[in-house]
Amino acid sequence: MAPEIRRLDVDRVHELVEVNDFTTLSADVRAMDLHDLTELMGELTGDDLGVVFRFLPGEPAADIFGDLDFEQQEALLEHLSSERLATILNDMAPDERTELLEELPGELAQRLMNHLRGDELKVARTLLAYPEDSIGRLMTPEYVAVRADWTIDMVLRHIRKVAPRMETLNVIYVVDEHWKLLDDITLEQVILAEPTDTVQALMDEQVGSLVASADRETAGDEFRKYEAVAMPVVDTRGTLVGIVTVDDVLDVVEEEATEDVQKMAAMAPLEYSYFGTSFWGMLAKRLPWLALLLAAQMLSSSALSRFRDRAVFAVLVIFMPLINATAGNTGAQVAVLMTRGLAVQEMTPGDWLRVLIRELLRGLTMGLILAAVGFAAVCVLMAGSVEHAVTDVAVAVAVSMIVAVTLANLLGAMLPFVFKGIGLDPATTSGPFIAWIMDFTGIVLYFTIATAILTAVS
Repeated sequence: MAPEIRRLDVDRVHELVEVNDFTTLSADVRAMDLHDLTELMGELTGDDLGVVFRFLPGEPAADIFGDLDFEQQEALLEHLSSERLATILNDMAPDERTELLEELPGELAQRLMNHLRGDELKVARTLLAYPEDSIGRLMTPEYVAVRADWTIDMVLRHIRKVAPRMETLNVIYVVDEHWKLLDDITLEQVILAEPTDTVQALMDEQVGSLVASADRETAGDEFRKYEAVAMPVVDTRGTLVGIVTVDDVLDVVEEEATEDVQKMAAMAPLEYSYFGTSFWGMLAKRLPWLALLLAAQMLSSSALSRFRDRAVFAVLVIFMPLINATAGNTGAQVAVLMTRGLAVQEMTPGDWLRVLIRELLRGLTMGLILAAVGFAAVCVLMAGSVEHAVTDVAVAVAVSMIVAVTLANLLGAMLPFVFKGIGLDPATTSGPFIAWIMDFTGIVLYFTIATAILTAVS
């Protein structure tokens, strides 16, 4: 009966490293499932990460290295010998290697490229030549391509020959003698076809493709559209230059979603993970935005100070949070809806007028309903007051609520379209940014409208 292998976790690895029991650690590492091992490596840091990585066999080591966070990859570069580093870099998937090289400082990236052999060096230089954040940086040249006049028997023999080097075999691409993309077929179609059939018989010429120079954010939409696991990448002439697989696109979607969330929180997007960002690096991402918002709030305070000499100032200040908070929440709600709608292409910048009409009516409706609630709240809170007529103050608050909510809904809906139109990320309009705009406009609207009403009835 085979001895039971104790499953490794972070604490177990640290314990074995501390006592220098590398024999047990090596045996346990090699006995682990590759997916479990990848998950474990993602949790390790420092010497534990370097020691465990040394026990990984060649090809799995390259795969796992490509899946690690950048800060872990950077840490491992300091632990690996030149020979081991050369092996890993040459065995890595081209797209993952490109991602690593573009993140590293130029001098270090060039030093690593010196470890690449012939074809791998050529591939790396080709991929790095594409614009940053383009689909070309995501793609790999490791795909199966065949000709339309080949028989199925020829295709199968070709697959057996090149399969070990390919990223995926699920989709096979049909090209002409100039390498222009004609179609794609699935491995299932090939297997089920007769050996004497030609590739032409399987083609329907309904193939979607990505353009290498296009922004990588567009890849997610195309993958959803075609429900693809891999998509071909072509140049401007339609020549097949690589493929992108769904796992790479999911990484981009996750990265872009994370970036949007951070922008919505009014901070610069992080290049690395939370724990991978230094103390000062985190301050640099957050503090400038907080200082900018502080300066913006000074404008709100300045606007408020202009009304301090009004006779009704004291009573109106009590209800200011009702207006500002409600308007800010309204604007933030619709800004998030528009930002997400633009991101997933539920709408385009050309839809701004339709959105304007819809949100004007919706804002007015919400304003009327919330104004009724605000009117009742003022009556309850001011019950028994003798300084001002309760009804007059309640009306002033209600009218201000209608105007503020309607305006907030319009601003929150339109600002993402404005930002999109001038080339800025619409996510910037969400969260604290829209909240500040509504604070400022809410104060001015509320005190202007309320004082006008109360002055008129006094």
